[in-house]
Amino acid sequence: MSTQSNVETMRKAFTEWNDCKASDIRMWKKYTTTDLRLRSLGQGQNRLDFSRARDGQTQMLEYLAELTTAFEMQHWTLKDTIAQDDRVVGIDVCAWRHRGTGKTVETPIVIICRFHDGRICEYDEFYDTAAVSAAMT
Repeated sequence: MSTQSNVETMRKAFTEWNDCKASDIRMWKKYTTTDLRLRSLGQGQNRLDFSRARDGQTQMLEYLAELTTAFEMQHWTLKDTIAQDDRVVGIDVCAWRHRGTGKTVETPIVIICRFHDGRICEYDEFYDTAAVSAAMT
């Protein structure tokens, strides 16, 4: 697949993610490989248990289920992309409301994806973990 088609796939995926407000976590199955490697800056620490490393689509769905049990998406806005070869970087802003505290956190988030045959096979996310953790208390 071409670099540009990977960019288009990322844009389509995050548009769908925003439009459904994270209510359809299974939508990610059509954008990811079965052996997806998912890593998050939170690394499962500072009460961000959902952010631990995951491998495969089943574990990705567990991550998303844990995330959306704790938080309700307010928006996910893909601002820009940077791409080279099989990698696409998404520069985003997202906001989530913690279901327990009612606090909303908005944070910049950078997503780095590597693609294989038009699907995401590696997904790394970087965001303000301190702000997300603070929304939980």
